[in-house]
Amino acid sequence: MTKLAPKQWVSLLLGTSALLLGFAAPLTALPIPVQNALGITLFALVFWTTEPIPIALSSVGVLALIAAVGLLSFEQSLAPFFSKTVWLVLAGMALSLGVAKTGLGDALASWLQSRLSQRPFFLLCQLHLLGLVTAFLIPSGVIRVLFLMPIGIALVERLHIRPSSHLKAAVLLSLLCSTYFGGCGLLTGSVPNLVLAGQYEKTQGTPIFWATWLYWMFPVIGFLRTLVSLGVIWMLFGRHLDGHVIQRTPSPSSAPLTRVQRRALYILLAGVGLWATDLLHHIQPVYIGLGLVVVFLWPRWGLLRFGDLVKVRFALLVYIVSLLSLGQALDEAGFNHLFIAACSEYLTLEEYGWLGKHLSLCLVALPLDFLMDIAAVAGVATIPLMELGAQHGVAPLPAAFSVAMATTLAFLPYQSAPFMVAYGFRQLSMQQLILAQGLISTASLVLLCPLNLLYWRWLGLI
Repeated sequence: MTKLAPKQWVSLLLGTSALLLGFAAPLTALPIPVQNALGITLFALVFWTTEPIPIALSSVGVLALIAAVGLLSFEQSLAPFFSKTVWLVLAGMALSLGVAKTGLGDALASWLQSRLSQRPFFLLCQLHLLGLVTAFLIPSGVIRVLFLMPIGIALVERLHIRPSSHLKAAVLLSLLCSTYFGGCGLLTGSVPNLVLAGQYEKTQGTPIFWATWLYWMFPVIGFLRTLVSLGVIWMLFGRHLDGHVIQRTPSPSSAPLTRVQRRALYILLAGVGLWATDLLHHIQPVYIGLGLVVVFLWPRWGLLRFGDLVKVRFALLVYIVSLLSLGQALDEAGFNHLFIAACSEYLTLEEYGWLGKHLSLCLVALPLDFLMDIAAVAGVATIPLMELGAQHGVAPLPAAFSVAMATTLAFLPYQSAPFMVAYGFRQLSMQQLILAQGLISTASLVLLCPLNLLYWRWLGLI
């Protein structure tokens, strides 16, 4: 058994104490189910962030606790195993496995290597551009990460001769943060955006179109936040690199793709084409992903065997299921309703100007980001906060976009599945992820959210 670090012992005590306190339910002002749910939630968040025990084990514990205290039935707690989110992640992991097994990831890294700059800053600029471009092509953040991480890992191995943790972190975080944070500026760039758009359409009867989201969100929340990501990753890791670290190792960069690699590439390009045109054919990303997996596994023609699927990281699926169940348990216990109602009662929005009203809607949703997956936040907070905004003269579309600014922030890895998927490759430390995500999200909240509201004001949305 691995020896625990002192901070892990502290987190073990804190998480267990939070769990026991939630079960004791000492607060008379809160219903017992809410206190139970909060205790389990705090236990999970502490254990997932510091890992005193493996994430898969703590995730199983969370599922068992939710059912044991009656927040959800056993069947309800396991229901997310059948959700499209979990199957999309499974499809993405299988495709990522195919990219690695066929050597396509290494071949693409070789192709990229000859076209990337050896100057650290320009290298990170190119990688950020690559990550952002993929967000336009592939609508699922999880799928993008599962494609980009193997290529990034192979690229790191080719770009340096001696080991460099700074180079690995700079390359992988550039791809990860640009495709996630930049992709949030696109309607199809992240799951929370799609959930929020669905909630908006449910109440207003009209959809938020892809071009509408692009016009009002991408310039600041997409493009400028990609630049913020570049600045943060450069300051944390990139500025420590030099020409002695980034070198082009001898590689068969000009070697043509093998027949198997070409077949894998054609299959993936077909998938990218289908994902990029989903607004036309309306086939959901999960069905496209599963279809590609079927092609990869097709007898005598496919590139994977069913036996290869044992290499898929099923522990990650258990984590995602427990995170989704946790959000549902909080909602079933009544916490979300109580929280938003309390904020609505104590906020005096009528005293605020246009800037204060819209920022308040964003800030009310923000604490929920720390208690559940941000896609779940978009599902439970959008309609109540739109109603709160309407009571104080905020139009439906800017109210929804104000909530969206909160649901595009991810300070910690557990808040969004793509970051936990990336962590599952075990190439980035939890500390590196928290540092990069925390700084990018904090800068976004403090600088970009107010700037985005000024942009809306300038163009007449508010």
